[in-house]
Amino acid sequence: MLALIRRYAWLLAVLWAGAVLVITLMPSRDVPAWPWAEKVQLDKFVHAFLFGMQSLLLGMALAGMGEWRSRIGPSAVAAVAAIAFGGVIELLQESMGAGRHGDILDLLADAAGAIIGYGLLSWRSRK
Repeated sequence: MLALIRRYAWLLAVLWAGAVLVITLMPSRDVPAWPWAEKVQLDKFVHAFLFGMQSLLLGMALAGMGEWRSRIGPSAVAAVAAIAFGGVIELLQESMGAGRHGDILDLLADAAGAIIGYGLLSWRSRK
């Protein structure tokens, strides 16, 4: 299974990014409202998961491009790219006027997920 994911890592990373864009930029009226989810801050966990997966998939795709000779490896590049992607999405949410608003806490959750993805990739590459 992991070999299959590695083989199609670029495609999966792009498809995942597209899905993240659709999910995060849909108008607020189309987002299901669950009162219990707000109490447990479920959206922060969702953000962390989405951007953690983005970091993992992008890191696997970048690692498959060949040997990295710089001190900054594919895992770090992927994490920074995922965090930047989250920042762009938060700016788009704020500027689109579709009932969505940019939120620094969402960006922090995005960053936490991307860093967890970085940690998993780094740990896996050392094994």
